[in-house]
Amino acid sequence: PTLGAAPSPAARNPSSGVLFREAMKRTTACVLIFFALAGATVASDVVQKISLRAASGTPVERVVNLLKDLKEKLEMDEKKEQKTYDKYACWCEKTTARKAAAIDEANNELRALGQDILSLKGKIATLAAEIEQLEADIAANKKAQAEATALRQKENAAFMAEADETKQALAALEKAILVLVEGSKPSALLQQRSSAETTAEATMAVKNVVAAMPVSKALNVKQLALLDEFLSAGAGAKYTPQSWTVQGMLKDMYETFATDLMTAHEAEATANTNYESFMATKAAELKLLEKTKAKKEEEKAE
Repeated sequence: PTLGAAPSPAARNPSSGVLFREAMKRTTACVLIFFALAGATVASDVVQKISLRAASGTPVERVVNLLKDLKEKLEMDEKKEQKTYDKYACWCEKTTARKAAAIDEANNELRALGQDILSLKGKIATLAAEIEQLEADIAANKKAQAEATALRQKENAAFMAEADETKQALAALEKAILVLVEGSKPSALLQQRSSAETTAEATMAVKNVVAAMPVSKALNVKQLALLDEFLSAGAGAKYTPQSWTVQGMLKDMYETFATDLMTAHEAEATANTNYESFMATKAAELKLLEKTKAKKEEEKAE
């Protein structure tokens, strides 16, 4: 104790001083436990203040001062926490409103996307059906071209065969007509040729005509009877009258065959022109179909 100063209770009574220190220790321990529960930061600050004020004032004053410091600290922390709470509350309100708006927008987009998906599915189905129809049209077009080509080739082959037969028949008719005309001349004009030779040549010429007749232009019964009678007459008295009759018939047949051949050529030319026109039209249609199909497939892939 300092000179002139009143002795402390602990100095006057050592045992009471020990008890007082023990009570202060317990009180400090309780305060520290309370601070630990209140928060590590607050406890640290208060502990520092306790250490600063531990050396001054009475124990009761120390406790009172600590409680005051604790009150001030709690009030300051309350203000800070309220400020932090207000800040985060405002952030939460704004964020909640923004997220709600984003959710509404996302839902609207989902509905729009759902409608787009349904629309695209319908479009894909339509395109698939159109492509299938185009494939069928392309196959039908190619089939039509193949059938038209096969028919044209068949018709042309038939025409060529019939034209050859007709040309052979015309040649045989022309020769027979010349022989019959020559044999019908007066005997004085025949010079060195005998009647038998002329008759034999005429008979052979008429037989060649009969053999050269096209299947499509077979002789009728009357014509066959007349030619048979001519061939049977030979060098008899009836040869000359029958020769004139046969000549007339053969000339008519020649004119008919020649006209038929010309008509067949014209028909063949017309058929060939029609075929070329048909093939050109089908080729243009096929090109358009394939182009349209490629475009539809491109749209479907997109």
